[in-house]
Amino acid sequence: MNIKVSISIIIAAAALSTSINSAFAEQETTPQNMTCQEFMDMNPKSMTPIAFWVVNRNTDFKGGDYVHWHEVETVAVPKIFKQCQKTPHAKLGEITPALK
Repeated sequence: MNIKVSISIIIAAAALSTSINSAFAEQETTPQNMTCQEFMDMNPKSMTPIAFWVVNRNTDFKGGDYVHWHEVETVAVPKIFKQCQKTPHAKLGEITPALK
């Protein structure tokens, strides 16, 4: 009798764990699906890496060039922040054309 109860508890716990993990996986925030509001709520030290991704993503520079980290930090982050203040519910991937 105790073994059946233990097995039932283990199965229920495993099912609950699986459903919780899948719920968190769906809510994962990555730069591509991050909203402007989430970007503005971030620690300012974390904004530059996200902005670097936004600026350099899907951009075809000749010769393997890219926008330098310092330029992203001093120019792109303020532009992204300003654009995000206008449209806080937009995704970062959607505002990329407005930055160029």
